[in-house]
Amino acid sequence: MLPSADFTATNGLQNNIPIASTNSSSPVLTANPSAPWYSSLNLGVTENLYDNGVSLTNLSIANLNRDLASVNYLKTRDSLTLDIAAEFYRFSLASVLLDVRKQQQAILEKQFKTLSSQYQQGFKTKSDFLRLKTQVQRAEIDRVTAEGNITLSIAELRKLLGVNYQSNDPPSFVPSVVQRDHKIEALFPEKPPAMENVYDYRITKIQEEVNGKSVTLAERKYWPQVSFNSGVTYNNQNYLNSNTSFAAGHQLSWNALVTLQYNLCDWGTRRRDVEIAQYSRDIQGNSLNQKLLDVNAKIIGTMADISRIRRNYKLSQELLSLEEESNRNLEAQYREGKVTYLDLITSLNNLLDAKVQLYTAYFSALQTFSKYKFYEGKLYETIIEK
Repeated sequence: MLPSADFTATNGLQNNIPIASTNSSSPVLTANPSAPWYSSLNLGVTENLYDNGVSLTNLSIANLNRDLASVNYLKTRDSLTLDIAAEFYRFSLASVLLDVRKQQQAILEKQFKTLSSQYQQGFKTKSDFLRLKTQVQRAEIDRVTAEGNITLSIAELRKLLGVNYQSNDPPSFVPSVVQRDHKIEALFPEKPPAMENVYDYRITKIQEEVNGKSVTLAERKYWPQVSFNSGVTYNNQNYLNSNTSFAAGHQLSWNALVTLQYNLCDWGTRRRDVEIAQYSRDIQGNSLNQKLLDVNAKIIGTMADISRIRRNYKLSQELLSLEEESNRNLEAQYREGKVTYLDLITSLNNLLDAKVQLYTAYFSALQTFSKYKFYEGKLYETIIEK
């Protein structure tokens, strides 16, 4: 779109040796006694003022590709942020569940120690002893599994963050704290994110414009082409080892030319090029539309998850409160000898299961919230602000 300036300078020795013919059968070489100096200097400025809109179309495509690259960059950045956030919440959930499993194992081992003593004294049956022993072992298995999940999650976080595996000081991670009284419904708006803010929608619209302009370029080659070019050229030759001054050999020329070009017959090549470009645009348009349908289905699924999480989280809060109250009553009755240890262990397991359900629902809500912000195009800013 801007004028082009080119400078060329050539200096050196150049000699032409003609081959003169004589009456003899062998040619005779006649050399120039002095090798002349050759010199040439050329400076030209040219500008394509109009080329049937081709340059403007290419400039528009270039700007669209720049915008497309920018949106793709933002999508890639937020996709990575979403993966990191999801893995961090899985790490936090695994850390919380490990604490639950440790509590469960400690309580069961304490009860098992008491029951073992009673069993050895003949106050408890072997079936009671074996039943509680299996629960202790199962609790230990759950704890070991939770520890393994944390290790795997830390490794995945370091991979996503690009931490060198040979690093002597790898980063450590502090799990998120569960807020039991947090009103999870306040996180999510009632309406789904606007499609105009979804990265795939923005990419699709830009790509559709690029595809349309590619068809335009093919059509411009089919119809008559008009161009308007101008230029100014300064030229000077043979100024080295010359008897004349430097200014004696220079000259200035300019031009302003209008060119009309029209292909009278190419056996349908340009017409088929236009049809190919149109078919390619339609095929890509169908693929882009299919991608939008997939994204819309994912957004609908996310909103369905939000509705489910709201209900489940509230029920999980109520369930945990009820299980805590029930466990307190059973502990008091157990100390009074009104219930057996099996009832107490069952109540304890129900309490721990209620905690697991609440914690799972809590971090599932945070993951879904991150996904919602991703579709909204504000995930990175939201994570940075927090």
